Amino acid sequence: MTEAASHQAHSLKDPAQDDLAPVRSAVDAAVRPAVVGLLLTGLFWLAVSTLLGFCVAIKLHYPEFLNWPMLSFGRLSPAVEASFTLGWCSSAAFAVSVWLVARTSGRAAPGTWLVSFGSVLWNGGVLIGVLSLLTGRMQPLAGLEFPAGVYGIMFAGLCLIATWLAVTFRSGSSISMMFTGGGVAWLGWSLLTGTVLIASQNVTGVVQQITAAWTSSGIVWLWLAPVSLGAAYYIVPKVSGQPIYSGSLARAFFWFYFIVGGLVGSARLSGGPVPLWVTSVATASCILLVVPLVGSVFNLIATSRGSAASSTSPALRFIHFGLIVLSVVSVLNAFSALRSVDYAVHFTSFEGGLRSLLLRGSVSMILFGAIYYMMPRLSGCEWLSSTLINWHFLGAAYGSTLSSGMLILSGFAAGSALNDAESNFSQVLELAESYYWGHTLSSVLMVLGYAIFVLHFLLMAVRIGQPAGEPTLLSSHEH
Repeated sequence: MTEAASHQAHSLKDPAQDDLAPVRSAVDAAVRPAVVGLLLTGLFWLAVSTLLGFCVAIKLHYPEFLNWPMLSFGRLSPAVEASFTLGWCSSAAFAVSVWLVARTSGRAAPGTWLVSFGSVLWNGGVLIGVLSLLTGRMQPLAGLEFPAGVYGIMFAGLCLIATWLAVTFRSGSSISMMFTGGGVAWLGWSLLTGTVLIASQNVTGVVQQITAAWTSSGIVWLWLAPVSLGAAYYIVPKVSGQPIYSGSLARAFFWFYFIVGGLVGSARLSGGPVPLWVTSVATASCILLVVPLVGSVFNLIATSRGSAASSTSPALRFIHFGLIVLSVVSVLNAFSALRSVDYAVHFTSFEGGLRSLLLRGSVSMILFGAIYYMMPRLSGCEWLSSTLINWHFLGAAYGSTLSSGMLILSGFAAGSALNDAESNFSQVLELAESYYWGHTLSSVLMVLGYAIFVLHFLLMAVRIGQPAGEPTLLSSHEH
C-alpha cells in the first residue's frame, strides 16, 4: 500500500509492507532540525508582519496612531510587505523545498548545516533590511526597498541552501520538483541579476524601474507561487491516493508558466515614461498567465475529486482554498493589466489588495497546508486539536480574503471617483475610507487565525500533540 492510500489510517508511517517507510523516516529525521528551524524563523516574521500590518490598517483611519517617525505609514508599509514576503513566505517556502527535495530524492545529503547557516544569512539580511526601512534608509524602488548590500547577504544564504538542494536532488521528472526547482533557480537569478544591475548603477532612470519591476515580480510570481504549486503537486496525490489527473498537461503548464511569468512585472509601469511595447508585452503576459495557473488549479482539483480525504484532511482544505484563490488572482491580475482598467485603479489601493490576496489568500494558505502535512512526519506526533485547525482556517481564510477584498473594492471605488469630473479629492478619500473599516475588522480575524497557528505549531515543534496513530482529521460535515 502506498503512503497515499494509507493516509486515512495513519499519517506518520506506512504499513509494514511499504518498503520505503524506513527511508522516509530516516530522511525526515535528517532534515528535521533544518526544516523546523526555517519554519520557526518564518513564524517569527509572520508574527512581526501581522502586528505591523495591523498598525498600518489602523493608521488608515487614525494617522496619529503611534505617531513616531519609525512607525510612520511610509516606513511601516514596505516593512510589512518585506517581512511577510521575504520573511514568512520565503522561509516557509525554503522549508517546504528542503523537505520536498529530500523526500522525493529518497535521501538527505550530509551537511544540512548549510541549510541552517543559509537560513541565518537569509533571515539576518531580512532583519537588517526591515530595521533599515523603519529607520528611513531605503531605495526608491517598489518591492526592492532594502539597501543593496542586504540583498547580497540574502543571496549568500540562498546559495548555501541551493547548494544543499542541488547535492541532494536526484534526477527525475517529478512535477513537484519541476516547479520547486524552477522557483529556487529563478529566485537566485532574479536576485543576482536585478540587484547587481541596480547596485552597480549599470541601469538608471527608466531601465532601472523596469529592472526593479522584473526582479520584484519574479520574487512573487516565479519563486513563491511555483513552490506553492510544487507543494500542491506533491501533497494532493499523496493525500487523495490518486495520480495526477493529467501529467502531460502539468508539464506543459510548467513550461508555459515560466515562459510568460517573467514578463508580467512591467504591467504596473503602464502610463509612465516606459516604452509602449514593454507594457504591451507585460499586459499580454498577464492575460496569458491565466492559462497555466487556472489549468494547474483544475488539474489539482480534478486529482482529488471524489476522494474521501478531500473533506477531512487539513492539508487538502488549506491547499484547495489557496488554489481557488490563486485562480481568482490570476483573472483579476489579467483584468487589471488592461489599460482601460489600469487607468482607473493605478493610483489606488487595488494593486496592494491584489498582492495581499495572492500572498495571504493563496501562497500562505498552500504553505499552511504543506506544514500541516509535514509536521506530523517531522515531529513524530499528530496535531493536538482539529478545533484549533478549524479556527486557524476560518481566521486565515476569511480574514485574508476579506481584508484584501476590501482594498480591491476600495481601489475600484476610488478609481471610479477619480475619473469622475464631478468628484473632488476629499470625496474620493471619504469613499476609499469607507472600505478601510472592513479591511481593519477583517485584519482582526487574520491576526487571531495566525496566532492560533503559531501556538499550535510551537506545541508540535516540542512534540506536544496526540500520540502517533490516528491522524487529526476534520469533520466531514464542516465547511
